Amino acid sequence: MLTILPTSMRLSEKLAWFVAIGGILFFHFYRLQIYTLNFPNWGDDYAFLELIHYVKNHSIQENIAYIFHFHNDIHRIAYSRIWVLMQYAVWGQVNFKTGILLANVQMILILIPFHLFIRKIKHSPWHLFGIACLLFSPFGNLDNFNLIGVLQHTASLLFLVWIAYGLFYAENAWGTIVLALCYPFVSTEGVAFLPIVAYVLWTKKSRFSLPFSLLALGVIFLYFHDYVGNSSAVAHFSWILFKGLFIFLGNWVLPVSDSFRIWINILAGLLVLLFFTWKILGSFRIQLSFPSILFLQILATGFLICYGRAGMGDLELITLSDRFLLYGNIMLMAIYASLILQRQDALRLPWALLLSGAWMVASYFIARRPLHEMNLRWKADVMGAYFFQSSSAYPCPPQTLQLLNESFFEFDKEEIPPSFPKFVSQKSGGITPKTYRFQQGRLSLSWNQLPEKNKPWDQRFIVLKSEEGQKNSFYIGPLTNDLNERTKYSNILIYNTLPLKHFQVYLLNLPQNQRATYQYLTPLTITN
Repeated sequence: MLTILPTSMRLSEKLAWFVAIGGILFFHFYRLQIYTLNFPNWGDDYAFLELIHYVKNHSIQENIAYIFHFHNDIHRIAYSRIWVLMQYAVWGQVNFKTGILLANVQMILILIPFHLFIRKIKHSPWHLFGIACLLFSPFGNLDNFNLIGVLQHTASLLFLVWIAYGLFYAENAWGTIVLALCYPFVSTEGVAFLPIVAYVLWTKKSRFSLPFSLLALGVIFLYFHDYVGNSSAVAHFSWILFKGLFIFLGNWVLPVSDSFRIWINILAGLLVLLFFTWKILGSFRIQLSFPSILFLQILATGFLICYGRAGMGDLELITLSDRFLLYGNIMLMAIYASLILQRQDALRLPWALLLSGAWMVASYFIARRPLHEMNLRWKADVMGAYFFQSSSAYPCPPQTLQLLNESFFEFDKEEIPPSFPKFVSQKSGGITPKTYRFQQGRLSLSWNQLPEKNKPWDQRFIVLKSEEGQKNSFYIGPLTNDLNERTKYSNILIYNTLPLKHFQVYLLNLPQNQRATYQYLTPLTITN
């Protein structure tokens, strides 16, 4: 292991380097172990359970076709599906927590091309510590706590950095070409990367230029040959589209202000666009490099996201989504790599390590609250599915929820409270919500009279109980912003259940010992 570092480094310095890099990796995987749960955290995660159910009941030819078929109208996530099938083949089950931990090994693999790049340009190996601080900055890694996120977006960036490095430094171009041709079946943006790869090969007068171009055209045809499309995804070139693109490019910046986050992102996106435009065109001829290729692909990815999702809702919120934050971390790494590419030392090592380390620390503090609330939502999802057979976060039809009862999935008993209240109905209560709103199947409540938590680490939830049907129906949601003397909020999915309108509302408390208790709050009648 020590041989990957220069012989000029003393043994003590090499050991310090490994301890520093290892500390970052330990910190990342420790947080994954603490916060992730063995449960489909996103609605898309249920697709992996559907995959196993399908594969068990169909022929090899049908299964191969299913692995490559479209997901959400446009994505061919064959890489993700093969990964899950391999886990099932080894363990006989789909364990989401294990899958997330294993898939995050891809983050380590992302570092390798940057280590090789630093060696190629003959800079200090300590620059990899600075780059690792940016890659593993916690706020930009929120998507890595979800299986679909780490298998699609993180895998996409893994392919990107290896292909981009290979275009300029790899001794064996065949590996780079194979990765580039497979990239579209990791995530859709791989299609946009094929022309970039072809351009680099032609400008370098590579003997693989023509073969790759022909194969790339074949891959594009194969990708879209049965594409139907979605009318809701039709977009028009407008300020909204380009505003969304600048917000996406600015995802590298930390959200220091909720009120001005959009405009801060736009400014950050404009700055990074100007920076790389200068790097690429500053000498009045196109000069591409490993970091500039990373930027161009992230730019292309942002355009595809904005163009494809412009008709699907609020584009500003879509581009700020947790699922795209890791692209911001890669953008930071591209800026870092670009600054050390020239021998003029535009970014000196002491300053590089100080700034990147400070960035990681700031990112950790900013990520604490959203990560805690994500874990709280996941816990509500688990309890809702296990005790109430209902979905708390995403509208899931009964046949989808039934997949949780199949032999290839098993709840982790350590994540389930050993005892659960019966939620006895009462006729009166004294704590009513400050406000409530029911819209598109979601009930949003705010509370300013709830009792405070007994201990800071207690987790609390709002439970609704309806006795109008033949059997009791329950719905559960996390209580967020649950801090002393703060207005607290809950958001509960009541999907496809009306005309059920009358509910009893309870406050569920889950301490660290998992011995759940409850308090009756109030009756509630929902009106449209």
